[in-house]
Amino acid sequence: MNGTQDWQKNDGDYFPEWLRETAVALVKPVPPIDHVLLEVETADIHKIAGQTHAQWMNMGTDGVVSKGIGAGIALNDSDGLVFYGDEVGWGGLFHDYQDFHGRKIARVVSVGSPEVTAKITVLEDLPTEPEDFFSGSALGNSAEPIRTQVVDEQSLRKNLLANEPIQWPQVENGPLTGAMVTTIVVDREGRVRDVGTMVSDNPALNAVAQQWISQLKFKPYLVDGLPVQAISTLTLSFKTLRPAGTESFESARTYFERGRAVGFPSAKGDAPYTLHAEFVARESSGAVMTGQYQDTWANATHWRREARLGESYLVRTEDGEDRYGLESGPDASVLSLLLHVMEPIPAIDTFVESDWKIKKQEVNGIKTIRIAVGPEDAAGRMEEGNSRAFWFDEDGKLIQAITSGAQINRSDFASFDGSQVAQLIDIRVKNTLTIRLHVDSLQLGNSLPTDKFIVKGHLYTRAFTDEVR
Repeated sequence: MNGTQDWQKNDGDYFPEWLRETAVALVKPVPPIDHVLLEVETADIHKIAGQTHAQWMNMGTDGVVSKGIGAGIALNDSDGLVFYGDEVGWGGLFHDYQDFHGRKIARVVSVGSPEVTAKITVLEDLPTEPEDFFSGSALGNSAEPIRTQVVDEQSLRKNLLANEPIQWPQVENGPLTGAMVTTIVVDREGRVRDVGTMVSDNPALNAVAQQWISQLKFKPYLVDGLPVQAISTLTLSFKTLRPAGTESFESARTYFERGRAVGFPSAKGDAPYTLHAEFVARESSGAVMTGQYQDTWANATHWRREARLGESYLVRTEDGEDRYGLESGPDASVLSLLLHVMEPIPAIDTFVESDWKIKKQEVNGIKTIRIAVGPEDAAGRMEEGNSRAFWFDEDGKLIQAITSGAQINRSDFASFDGSQVAQLIDIRVKNTLTIRLHVDSLQLGNSLPTDKFIVKGHLYTRAFTDEVR
């Protein structure tokens, strides 16, 4: 660029989006400010490990159905520098900030999926440049610059040419109706050159959708009368069938909510109670110790869960709109695992229905419904550490689970206020019995001290966890 003259040498007819975003992140590592400031007003804000994270959804729509793609930005609280950003047409993970004339410059930037990492190896003052250094004409004939424009989906769809409708295959798992959305890049001639990751209500249909999208044709998108590369969302709705003879199941959400209501008194929420349990676990020192777990429940917004093992302690509470959390000692991680596995069914707001596969499976002679996500071997065994699975019996009780790198076995169920509560819980990590817990007291309670649910100075934000409590 030389004043108002903008020159570009093109070795092809397309500027790959991953390369463009990498270049932009290196030389202009700030988000589209007006858009981000608008989104942040209603974004989910979390403060974690010295950073402020803002998360929102970029909504795509075909005019009938809508589907969102996650977006966000994180800033370091200490200096306000961008740690990562993710938006349609912009994003990156920024590392190794160093000073250059009073400005902090990220020397390492990672962009995209699969990830591309760029490193600044030289950043120095510009020496006296030749007279024609900024004159593109000195390097040859000028080509029409390839420009990229972020476009809203409805505007891009106006340029979509007629095409054959997509033929959805029959699927054994997941929803039969729903929506999916992705990002696409359309070149200056209207060809789809890049299809991003699908965000889908049924991933079994993703490959077919991506193939169909890649063959779409558009009229060139014009800005000031000139064709540009256009990046936008593309949203599709689907409707399909099960193959003949395939067994039909309810949704994962239905099994999870039923299991929560059947087996966990806090899910019913209609009566105060106190649950106490003893557990045996191995401390970090190697010693096997007996610990204590207690769950005190007044109602859905006033409860307290706590566990002790030797010198370690963990407590989580809720008091109205405030949550509190405190952990201390060398084995706080063991206690955190314990609280998780005591109520391991994931919260409804933390999972995507279409990720889960459902089938019948027998466990120790018990007929169950297995809800699972992640890799499994040919025999149907889930890969501990990389998979999650939950087995519910015919009554809806959770009898086994694999989550957080542990296998949980729940047995010896007892009736309590309309629930079937497991009295014995075994937790295995790498096939080794790590924690054994036995409920020794579960009783209704009418009056509970109001200050029991406040842990002053230790406000807690529920973020990046699938735990309900």
